[in-house]
Amino acid sequence: TDNPQLHCVLNSNKEACSFAVGAGFLAFLSCLVFLVLDAHDSRIANSRFKTAFQLLDFILAVLWAVIWFVGFCFLANQWQRSPPKQFLLGSSSAKAAIAFSFFSIFVWASPQPSPFPLPSPSQPSACPFLPTDIPGLLGIPGPPKR
Repeated sequence: TDNPQLHCVLNSNKEACSFAVGAGFLAFLSCLVFLVLDAHDSRIANSRFKTAFQLLDFILAVLWAVIWFVGFCFLANQWQRSPPKQFLLGSSSAKAAIAFSFFSIFVWASPQPSPFPLPSPSQPSACPFLPTDIPGLLGIPGPPKR
């Protein structure tokens, strides 16, 4: 706390801090790109492009899962090698970065398609996933009475 120079909390290894920040930033950018492409998915008529897009999405998900696994191992190793009392400030941030990289492995390793696909403009806006057999549910008719 007395030294005005900043040091990486992870064993004073600049690469460890740079890796964590860089991987998070690139993952955020790739998510933004795929969010925009997913939003315009209904306007894409070419089935080859849709197939390539889905394959690229799958490949990037696997690649990011591997990157986060390597990042978790690297950050945990650097945290383990850090002197215990040298860095009092920022230790909770390092633990949070390690936990984030650990949980990101599972998030990227299990991409799931949306269970509630958005209706395309050519389809009616019916909600097939809503239950219709629950009596008393407001706005939705129950089963016919006999």
